[in-house]
This record gives sequence, structure tokens and C-alpha cells, in this order.
Amino acid sequence: MNDRLPRAVALTTLAVLAASCTGHAATPAAAPSAVETAAGWKYRPPQEFDGLPSVPDSDFVKLIRSGVAKGDLPATAVGSSYISADQTRKISVRGVPQHNTDPAEALDVLLRKEFPNGDMWTLYTDADPGRRGGAMRCGSISGDDGTVTAICFWSDGSMVGIYGEYVRGTDLGIDLAAQHVRDFRTLAEVSS
Repeated sequence: MNDRLPRAVALTTLAVLAASCTGHAATPAAAPSAVETAAGWKYRPPQEFDGLPSVPDSDFVKLIRSGVAKGDLPATAVGSSYISADQTRKISVRGVPQHNTDPAEALDVLLRKEFPNGDMWTLYTDADPGRRGGAMRCGSISGDDGTVTAICFWSDGSMVGIYGEYVRGTDLGIDLAAQHVRDFRTLAEVSS
């Protein structure tokens, strides 16, 4: 499995997730291309998710593309952003389509690579991964300005991913964030 990020890139990616991809104002655009996985599934993020349009040119998506181009992320890594027009709600998703024979182990590997010192990953708690199966852990990151971004990491037979969501003035909590991840995965991970 090649979902390794250098620590600086991992922290930058999580910081961008925590800042909810402070990208451009939301403008509807075409959905990114589908990415095939080794397990017969493909990743095709929707053009809209939970009332928010896809923003394929957000800073977060550009960071993922740059990481792929530099070789810091696997060639299959995909970034997706969904941002409200008023910037008060933002969702960022990084997915790495790959075949995982043991999703729980793949999730542990992802978390250890994101947090090599174990400094934060232990703060994430197990969450129900839903009907797509696999394993999921969720938590939150508080910003210096008092913002709270819900973050969930997941792994299943065909992908590992990170989902971040920010709603200005609101702490979504783990249960609601996990439900949003389950809903997103149902739409974005489709049979080949």
C-alpha cells in the first residue's frame, strides 16, 4: 500500500482539511473523472453533495494534485471539495483508491503514517463504517480561532480516505460527521 505522505505534506493536508479547504467561492463544475480501484469499484465523487456544489479548483484539490505530481501521494489519490457560496460550510475529501485485503489494518497504517509520532491519531474513535463496510475512525481538530473541523479516516476493500467538514460556528460531533462520511461513500464509491 502506497498511501505514504511525508510528515510535512501530511500535516499540510490535515491543516488544509481542518481549515476546510479555504478555496474559492463555490461554483458548480463537472465532476472529476472516475478512478478505478483494484477491487472492482471506482471512485466518482458527485457534482453535488448534501446541497453543496463540487469545487474542483479549490486550494485543497490543487494540493492533492500537486502531491500526486511530485510523487508525495500515490498516482490514484483524488481530492474533492464541496463549499457553500458563503464559505460557511466546507467539505474536503482525499481518497486513495487501492485494494485492501484487511481494511482495519489499512486504516491503522494510514493513521500511523498521518501521525507517525502517535501524537493525534489516538484521539480518533471508532465509528460505524456503514453498508460499504471497512473501518472508520472520527474525531475533530480545533483551530486557534475557535473553529472545529470534524475529521474521519476510513478504509474499505477498495480505498482509504480522509473526510473533513467544517460548518462555521458549529461542532458537528462524531456521530453526524460519520453519517456524512457514510452518505458520501455511498455516492462516491460505485461498482465498476
